[in-house]
Amino acid sequence: MIGVLAIQGGFAAHRKTLDRCGVASKEVRLAEALEDCDALILPGGESTTMLKLIQAFDLKPALDQFAASGKAVLGTCAGAILLSQRVTHPEQDSLGWLPADIERNAYGSQVDSFTESQSCPTWNLAEYHALFIRAPRFTNIQGETKVISRLGDQITGVQYRNLTAVTYHPELTDDTRFHRAWLDHCVYSN
Repeated sequence: MIGVLAIQGGFAAHRKTLDRCGVASKEVRLAEALEDCDALILPGGESTTMLKLIQAFDLKPALDQFAASGKAVLGTCAGAILLSQRVTHPEQDSLGWLPADIERNAYGSQVDSFTESQSCPTWNLAEYHALFIRAPRFTNIQGETKVISRLGDQITGVQYRNLTAVTYHPELTDDTRFHRAWLDHCVYSN
């Protein structure tokens, strides 16, 4: 069972993609909902709003425990912001699990959104389409954090132990290959 944090943002698109992959998923709004989850997705949306709602629903202790358990966690766009230890442009709090620095809205505003091909050689994943919507970018990674995708010289995806973060939206296309690769390499391999 894959949990998708469903307090704000694009959780429905992730659930639809997982359904197309033939994988059961559920919405996570309360700490108890994490109990039977094998993995968790933090979707795109508005990271500051998500953080406020995580605090309002007292979800942070359960989310911290889930990530520390070693179960796979995927963050896309705002989810990548939530995972990162340091957030800039402007600075804000985060969950802070991923040893990386991330810059919000790195490519401009909503009107500057674009689609770009990505690949993930780490997972033997050839080109797939990804949407960059008010996308962040990783400006620094530390320790064991590995780059899994790039846009030119910009880091767009990283993996650290059980955490995967990408600055784009693979769930907003008809292509399920990114999710399938994440499931194969991060969820089912544990």
